[in-house]
Amino acid sequence: MMTDGCKTELSAALPAGRVFFDFGAHAEYTRDATELVFTPDALCFAESEKDILAALAICRRHGLPMIFRGAGTGYSGGALAVAGGLVISLERMRDIAVDVERRTVTAGPGAITGDIMAAAERHGLFYPPDPASYAESTIGGNIAENAGGLRCKKYGVTKDYVLAIRGITAGGRIVTLDQDTPFGLMDLMIGSEGTLLAVTSVTLRLIPLPAPGRTIQAVFSRAVDAADVVAEVTAAGIIPAIMEFMDRDAIVCSNQYDRKQRIEEGAAMLLFETDGPEAAADADRIKHICRKHAPQSLREAVDAVEREALWQTRRNLSKAVKETAKSKTAEDVCVPPSRLPELVAYVEELRSRLRVRVNCYGHAGDGNLHVNFLGMTGTEAEREDTVRGVEMLFDKTLALGGTLTGEHGIGITKKDFLAREFDPPTIACMKGLKKAMDPENVFNPGKMFV
Repeated sequence: MMTDGCKTELSAALPAGRVFFDFGAHAEYTRDATELVFTPDALCFAESEKDILAALAICRRHGLPMIFRGAGTGYSGGALAVAGGLVISLERMRDIAVDVERRTVTAGPGAITGDIMAAAERHGLFYPPDPASYAESTIGGNIAENAGGLRCKKYGVTKDYVLAIRGITAGGRIVTLDQDTPFGLMDLMIGSEGTLLAVTSVTLRLIPLPAPGRTIQAVFSRAVDAADVVAEVTAAGIIPAIMEFMDRDAIVCSNQYDRKQRIEEGAAMLLFETDGPEAAADADRIKHICRKHAPQSLREAVDAVEREALWQTRRNLSKAVKETAKSKTAEDVCVPPSRLPELVAYVEELRSRLRVRVNCYGHAGDGNLHVNFLGMTGTEAEREDTVRGVEMLFDKTLALGGTLTGEHGIGITKKDFLAREFDPPTIACMKGLKKAMDPENVFNPGKMFV
């Protein structure tokens, strides 16, 4: 528990109006997208490295945890104060500077991903990683979870674009890590969920903005047919810029959320986008493969307005699904694309076996499927079946050669399952790294490891 002395020190160390101990007006900082609630002892809005260093010194003296927070859009509880302590909001550290000559952008951890993308595009450059929450998620959060997004199959995920990270260690040292840093230390920070480093700045690689491509929508009367198309497109060596899957129940949720932009209802829908010099040829090959699997409908967007409407429907899905139910448990398992048909079939099986609503959608190109367990009434039976369904989903995913998370991270929601994917020596190695870098366990304790 935070003492009065600690409160006094924090209030004195940071400018007025940036430290809070009452969460009545800041309730959003007690939760994230998991809907779980943990109230910290204090909240601080950092605007510089100096602020973080001052807060860290106080936390170390008083044995208090520090939890770093961006936009709070995470689905694994990574930004929650599960052990109390001080939540450091980095949302005000949002400077963005594009270096056109070097094709890089340097940004603060609180910079919104969509703002980084827009800044690059103003110079004819492109930052590809685009999580569905790109309009609100921060680059610091993307670094913490190694976020992917709709374009990840062709263009890669966050780690593929990080050139350098500047940050503060748990011991209070400012460090700059880049691709030449020995032992791959920079890469270790990406996906470490705020447990190893307080990121204060990141430099990202940009690429030339690709020419606009073609967008294809295919609706199928059987979900497995859509999944088979994904497997066949992948096996054919076609790499669309985007290849997204959406099952029937996800389509229903989308139509209920946005009644103006309705999707034709079927068992499943695929959305493809091609770009670059091979856009037209790739689009034709994709449509040919779709036709082989007897789609319910197959169409191509006729202009940019229609194309953007289709993609906005996909990006709204997380909110659409959440608004449909009283509670939502979202998982993001990932399997080899060739095993996606089996995973989709298993989700349909779960739907028939559980007393809870289940739907799925996701980045089909790399086998990353977002599976949602929806409580419609809030009963104990639904809660029990959600817990059982998540466990069954994880076991099936691992049996298919997959992984527990594609981009949401482990956090607190999946840490009890980590030992099912990794053996004891591997987990011991992870714990050893955390101990070496943060011996006092100041940064984000209670995450990833039981």
